[in-house]
Amino acid sequence: MTPLLLAFALCRALAAGAVAVLFGAGAMLALGGSPRLELETEAALRRVFRLAGIVGLAATLCLLPLQAASIAGDWHAMFDEDMLDTVILQTRYGQVWIVRAVAAAALLGVVLGLRPGSPSLIAGVAALALAPLALSGHAAMHEGWLGLAHALNDFLHVLAAAFWLGSLPVFLLWLAAWRRPAWRRDATRALLRFSAWGHVAVAVLLLSGVANAALILGPGLPDPASGYVQVLLVKALLALAMTGLALRNRYRWIARIRTQPVVALRAIRRNTLWELALGALVLAVAGLLGLMSPH
Repeated sequence: MTPLLLAFALCRALAAGAVAVLFGAGAMLALGGSPRLELETEAALRRVFRLAGIVGLAATLCLLPLQAASIAGDWHAMFDEDMLDTVILQTRYGQVWIVRAVAAAALLGVVLGLRPGSPSLIAGVAALALAPLALSGHAAMHEGWLGLAHALNDFLHVLAAAFWLGSLPVFLLWLAAWRRPAWRRDATRALLRFSAWGHVAVAVLLLSGVANAALILGPGLPDPASGYVQVLLVKALLALAMTGLALRNRYRWIARIRTQPVVALRAIRRNTLWELALGALVLAVAGLLGLMSPH
């Protein structure tokens, strides 16, 4: 594994992760059911939104020169105008990159010009910025109806993952709000909605992930000696670990929040922070998987 490949994978993870945070947080705020709590939480996350928008655009802009360097096998190709022109004008990756760059710039513009109470706008533009991910990488390996089905499944997978990861910071803030009597009713309503939508997101993520693996690997048993299969297994195990933490929060600690509030809230917060850490690792692994050949 070369330094160039690692840099490319990290950049892919940052570009996708930044937009994922904006989509998940924006969507969860819009679905929370409490305008008052929505405004309070949005204000607390405003700097995070701006940072995510900046990182998302910067990382997206770096993807094209890294793709050029990857094709040439030489870091210097990042600054070769002829090579960059070739990638932009003559490859599917370059065409999709243009769409991604425009979408990332638009998303940053929305975030910087954000008026309070507009999380659905952030989520909508972020969803559009995530859509090109389903048009590149392994999702582009099929044509016709199968290719369309693969792209749609991949898009669902990306949206579900983005919602899960991006909604976690919102959840932590709502959890803190629940501890204050003045906010408890609003926070309770919002947390119940988080739980309901979280179940949907996890189910969609796992089902679409299985379908995606089947579409990429094809019929028959996967080769356990394949580097791609091994990295895919790591990604699956990380996702299952996140699922286990989420289920533990929901079915063990949430049930004890009234009888053991201090212990339960501490455990929920700790598990959620672990979910975020594992989610970051999943993004890094996914960034690497997209650069590997499945066969």
